Amino acid sequence: MVVIKSKSEKLILRYPKLSDLRLIYELDTEPTAKKMFMSSYKNIREARKDLMEHIKENKRKNKSQEHFIIDFEGKSIGHVWLSLLSNDICKKHQASLGYVISKDCRGKGIGTKALRLLVNYAFKRYKLKRLATYTRTFNKASRRMLEKLGFKLEGILRKNKWKEGKYLDDCMYAKVK
Repeated sequence: MVVIKSKSEKLILRYPKLSDLRLIYELDTEPTAKKMFMSSYKNIREARKDLMEHIKENKRKNKSQEHFIIDFEGKSIGHVWLSLLSNDICKKHQASLGYVISKDCRGKGIGTKALRLLVNYAFKRYKLKRLATYTRTFNKASRRMLEKLGFKLEGILRKNKWKEGKYLDDCMYAKVK
């Protein structure tokens, strides 16, 4: 099992367990998070199936994705993931990431610290040259967090997603080494 710790060890990224099911379900179905993602779980069975796939994938030698739970001061407060691109040309140098932080912990810098741990891990572990992510144009907090971590806005993907009867624009951010 991979565990990534901050220097103070107050913040830990660890692989999820089945006991994290309720946390993941609640995080991904919270109203603000639902606005940000294309889909959220319709029920806890869907979340369980997804979690089981993450647990299984984390055990594989040649992973296409890694999923982590964020523990802060002993409490689970979010999750982050790293998706490695699977085609042969790209997989050796780039990946994408995602994140969801508990509503109670947003705006306190904890998400930034957790993402910094993941970014450092990803570049070192996979020897990446590029790490990318998307965020909604209206998600100012997420955009600020990415910019603090050295991600650069590469462009606005206009009308990139269709959700709840309207088109949404996305910002594409990347950090390169």
